[in-house]
Amino acid sequence: MGTTRNLGINETKQDRIFNTCAYIYLVFCCLVIIYPLYFIVIASLSSPEHVLAGQVFLWPKGLNLAGYERILHYRPIWTGYRNSLFYSVVGAVLSTTFTLFAAYPLSRSDFSGRKAFTVFLLIAMFFQGGLIPQYILVNALNLRNTYWVLILLSGIQVMNLFMASSYFKSTYIPSMYEAAEMDGCTHFGYFFRILLPISTPIVIVMLLFYGVWQWNDYFRALIYLDKEQYYPIQLVLKELLASNQVTGALFELLSEDQEAYTEMLKAAESMKYGIILIATLPMLLVYLFLQKFFIKGITLGSVKE
Repeated sequence: MGTTRNLGINETKQDRIFNTCAYIYLVFCCLVIIYPLYFIVIASLSSPEHVLAGQVFLWPKGLNLAGYERILHYRPIWTGYRNSLFYSVVGAVLSTTFTLFAAYPLSRSDFSGRKAFTVFLLIAMFFQGGLIPQYILVNALNLRNTYWVLILLSGIQVMNLFMASSYFKSTYIPSMYEAAEMDGCTHFGYFFRILLPISTPIVIVMLLFYGVWQWNDYFRALIYLDKEQYYPIQLVLKELLASNQVTGALFELLSEDQEAYTEMLKAAESMKYGIILIATLPMLLVYLFLQKFFIKGITLGSVKE
């Protein structure tokens, strides 16, 4: 948009109109994305009376930290936080390791089974066995209600596998491999000593992609976990909000003490936004400080063979 100015070319009236409309549209998109996050922050700091009355819009009203005090003493949240960190870190490391190991042979044109495995992976990516067979398999392997069900199940994502394979193809230098082979270097030696040190970007991208995916994963935990000691933070948040809604509805129907019911709603409201903020804060920080790697990860998949 500012290219014409940098080149010393005078902008036409149509250019100025287009630039103005583009800026207005971008500002609008930013507001649509940022305001919900901002509202969660100010609502978590506001008095629940003002939040329930819909009076919180731009600034916190009736500064209140009671919700955070309740969160600090609510043990399931911190258990879920610990579990989510475990799932994200261990799952990201293992999934990245498996993905890179599988991507290397697929990136080699001299691998005899390359086309067959590629076709098989494409079929598996678009046509899966279904939830019920997968559930039966997980149950038969005694993986339900274990820490490993969320780490090992779908440990490799085919799209990430192809992305890593494309990167390895783009960094493959025949003369470098031939020199390493002449020095007695095997495929394992070439992979660990030469290829990985020059593939730091794809390693970081895979770790970030798998880590964020594990942190935000909710559906698999809902299906395969029914013991609170294994719940990730997303499932803890869901259970807390659902229990508050059900309890509140029953209390409203069965109780005549409206004052007690109102106090219970205020307590639940004061905790809700604080828990949402705590659950999303780690990933917001990851995106904030490591966004260049996410952008690089998106462009890596566009490398042409």
